[in-house]
Amino acid sequence: MNIRILLVISLASILVVGSQAQDSSPPNVLMISIDDLNDWTGFLDGHPQAHTPHMDKLAKQGRVFANAHCAIPVCSSSRVSVMSGLAATTHGSYELGPAYEELPALADVPTIQRHFKDNGYYILVGGKVLHHDFRNRLAGDVDRSLGRNKGARPKERMNIPAGWSKAWDWGEYPENDSEMGDFQLAEKAAAALHEKFEKPFFMSVGFFRPHVPLYTPPKWFDLYDVERIELPDNPVSDLDDLPKNFLSINDYAVAPKHVEVLEHRKQRSMTQAYLASISFVDHCVGVVLDALESSPYADNTIVVLWSDHGFHLGEKQHWAKRTLWEESTRVPLLFAGPGIDSGLATKEPASLIDIYPTLVELCQLPENLHLEGVSLVPQLDNPETPREQPAITSSYFGNHSIRTREWRLIVYEDGAQELYDHRNDRDEFDNLAGDPAHQETIEQLSRWLPQNATPEFRKVSERAKARSN
Repeated sequence: MNIRILLVISLASILVVGSQAQDSSPPNVLMISIDDLNDWTGFLDGHPQAHTPHMDKLAKQGRVFANAHCAIPVCSSSRVSVMSGLAATTHGSYELGPAYEELPALADVPTIQRHFKDNGYYILVGGKVLHHDFRNRLAGDVDRSLGRNKGARPKERMNIPAGWSKAWDWGEYPENDSEMGDFQLAEKAAAALHEKFEKPFFMSVGFFRPHVPLYTPPKWFDLYDVERIELPDNPVSDLDDLPKNFLSINDYAVAPKHVEVLEHRKQRSMTQAYLASISFVDHCVGVVLDALESSPYADNTIVVLWSDHGFHLGEKQHWAKRTLWEESTRVPLLFAGPGIDSGLATKEPASLIDIYPTLVELCQLPENLHLEGVSLVPQLDNPETPREQPAITSSYFGNHSIRTREWRLIVYEDGAQELYDHRNDRDEFDNLAGDPAHQETIEQLSRWLPQNATPEFRKVSERAKARSN
């Protein structure tokens, strides 16, 4: 055989083997979390005017879970649930307060970052991923920090009425994106994606907007004409068929009451600020995704994007989170990357605690036996694959929501109930719990209610400990 032909054959064999080796290498993971983002994105059609081109582009490249819900609708506890893969009814955090490492139930439960690190991954974390960051015994879970979200803030209040908490302020500030902590984080993550890594990486990037206060540069406000903003359909009669025990869930000093928002005629401007903040954070997501696309890792990186919980902007005369209604529990959740088909969204229920087992399976890591979530790989493979387990959300101890493809059942600690048929009541206006025709449905859904839930863990202060001694 001609020596030239032999060389060509040998070179071709090397290329094939090299390609196979590259294809079989463990995938990288880019996890993007967004704080307080409800379903007001283009790909979820939650608000008809929401401008989110970068997230929408990612959604077209992967699989959207259009019926995804948080495990608990408050920042700290939701993030503990995602990183541990356990529900609040197991770890005992139902409110802001205890950090991951302070919860006794999680003493032997590795964060998703630790599990990947223990299995050969290089871990990068930036921004708000865990509410209290990776500190104390969790400090070793991270190989490199990209920093926290620390941007410019105005010295004076901008738009909030007298008597409101400054945490709920909003306005066109600062002048440029470069002064925003989220944009600075996006640029750091983008730069890191062009570095050379000796190991597969797991990068967690946590953006803060659209969390209040809603300060965002003017150009993002300019996308939305405040006088033409569409407000949620919100009939006053919607509350007539609801149990009274949970209607005051957010009647505390920080979040305004809906009646106060209307009194001061602030609903349009606050809604504009929220939409502007969403478009700004979408731009930050785009900075990171553009960097990934132009990096050496573009073809071998799984991207998962999610928000920690939803957010009310007047629906059911309510603002903020913590409720068990759709606006508070529904979240963006999507996966894209190697082996994940693009196309149709799945309407099967999904929970944020499913992220951990899904990534473990996609990356073919050893199973973590602590996990309570269910892998979403069957729906990644085929969006029509049915799923038996509903999405379960808890808010404060003893209150739970069961969300299936068609129904939402809410059961409160005192036994009060709400039932909504999502086939024809997307806004959850008509509570069917008192209709005898639906008692069988309630019984079927009730079998998913958590049993023997862990009581709320309350951290004892050092001063209290000293007094007890």
